[in-house]
Amino acid sequence: MVLFRDDDDVQEVATRSAISRTMLTEWFKTNQESEVARSLTFDQFPQQWVWNRKLKRWTLRKQGFAIGRMYYAHPTSGERYCLRMLLNCVKGVTSYKHLRTVDGREHNTFKDACIAMGLLTDDNEWDQALEKAGVWASGRQLRDMFASMLMFCEVTNPKQLWHAHWESLSDDIEAMTCCERADPTITLPEDALKDRALYEID
Repeated sequence: MVLFRDDDDVQEVATRSAISRTMLTEWFKTNQESEVARSLTFDQFPQQWVWNRKLKRWTLRKQGFAIGRMYYAHPTSGERYCLRMLLNCVKGVTSYKHLRTVDGREHNTFKDACIAMGLLTDDNEWDQALEKAGVWASGRQLRDMFASMLMFCEVTNPKQLWHAHWESLSDDIEAMTCCERADPTITLPEDALKDRALYEID
């Protein structure tokens, strides 16, 4: 959590020591230095290590026991949710880059890393639903369906789903444009069809 006032300078906030050295970044550092640390996930870490608030570093636990807790992240919170999921599964991580790396391949996002690890299901269910509905539904109905999926379902890769079905999602766009402009001879290029369909979905 980062707290700041409306009139605080953003650059100054971003360079505060409290932000540059967090429990997570120091976990990375501890994993670089300790083999014992590398055997634990982030949520398991407090069982054997103690966070020193004053020094902002982890030290080996000498007594007692603790259960690790992480801030809750809703499945719709995107990267934050995926980051949390990875921290619960991956051990010995030494950087954000390392956390996004699966089987030697670095992924651009935490979400992509989760998909590669099999922590998130693919969009096959939504893909099939749009494909089946495309046989009988109008473009407008499909756009409504697609928008509902984005809002209320856990679509893993919306962009990929759009690319797979953009033609059926925009199949009435040209007719709509002809009616609006009272010109039945209008033909729209692919980019214009996509843009208008995305506008309607939005």
